[in-house]
Amino acid sequence: MKCVYFFNRHKLTESIRDILRLTSAGKCVPTRQVLFLKTHKTGSSTVANIFFRYGDTNDLSFVLGDDPMVGWPHRFRLTHTLPHNGFPPNFLCSHTRYNEKTMHHLFPKDTSIYITILRDPVDQFESVFNYVGFGEVYGLGKDPTESIKSFLREGIKFKNITRSRSSVLARNPMMFDFGLDYQFYQNLTAVKKYISFLEGEFNLVMIMEYFDESMVLMKRLLCWEFEDFFHIKSNARVDKERAEMSDNLKENIRRWNKADMLLYEHFNRTFWHQINVEGEGFYDDLRTFQRLNEEMNQRCFTGTFTRQLVYADKYVLSPALNPNLPAELLEKCEKMTRNENAYLAYLRNKQSSRSAGYINTLLDQEREPDNTISWDVAKDLVYDPLPL
Repeated sequence: MKCVYFFNRHKLTESIRDILRLTSAGKCVPTRQVLFLKTHKTGSSTVANIFFRYGDTNDLSFVLGDDPMVGWPHRFRLTHTLPHNGFPPNFLCSHTRYNEKTMHHLFPKDTSIYITILRDPVDQFESVFNYVGFGEVYGLGKDPTESIKSFLREGIKFKNITRSRSSVLARNPMMFDFGLDYQFYQNLTAVKKYISFLEGEFNLVMIMEYFDESMVLMKRLLCWEFEDFFHIKSNARVDKERAEMSDNLKENIRRWNKADMLLYEHFNRTFWHQINVEGEGFYDDLRTFQRLNEEMNQRCFTGTFTRQLVYADKYVLSPALNPNLPAELLEKCEKMTRNENAYLAYLRNKQSSRSAGYINTLLDQEREPDNTISWDVAKDLVYDPLPL
């Protein structure tokens, strides 16, 4: 890989190339310490699978918990993690809630890359709403369309945001995963300030709608090979679970999730800025990656899908493996389709022999912020729904 970098007076320009580790010969060195903040229903399971495979193949270590969601919906703490050997981990890529102080302890900003992914809030909220089953949580029924319409006629009161473990995602679900307290959801100044803070925390915020472009940006950032990013979509829903989206329903989703809209719009702009900085060579890489990934998919899979149980009552579509694959290729293709729970169980077993106790730190004593203050104290981003 050819790495180009340049100076603006006395400091490097703010581009992805500035993040790459460079040898004295000017060649980039693969990054092996990555914090991936896994957000809900954004394609993050597909991205996590890439990190699982890379770490597994290179015998690297992961931050793991007993649960696929490490401490979630609480902010990430070391007490949420399973015992490990005390050395800095290579990857964190399970669902958890952003907590910069503790995460900086495990993944120092000067040696680690911070990555996450966003999705258009209209599609992301609809997906979260029906996957979690908010219609039943709030007594609105099971119908994917009617339940979300009933919900968005008025939204919910602040006191009902914590009705269940997952109901914290019932407003601005991406901002919640990023760690913003829901008492600030209607405070425009606080939301903008937090977005500015996040821009300084993450080296790359990918966009689900431009997944291939995101993969190429991440490849250049991490200095890995094209084959490390081969993938097939994970956790695809069955069609009957989707709501029918009218224009008014889409607009009400935007209005109810104004903080997520501001978050998405901001990082969609930074995403394309990063691509523009990369230059024409980026698009050469994009075409190469798309061709190679498609060839790999054609070799691995038949083009058909089966229903796969991933949780107690949740099914997703999983691609069927080509039955005539040679053994070595079969293993690679199978790992591309391995669901998150199965991969995490495998990694827990693999790492258990190395465990030597918890890391003890005063960071474990951090307290959760006060979430008893209503979002109604601010009115900047108050919900004003259209009729449904």
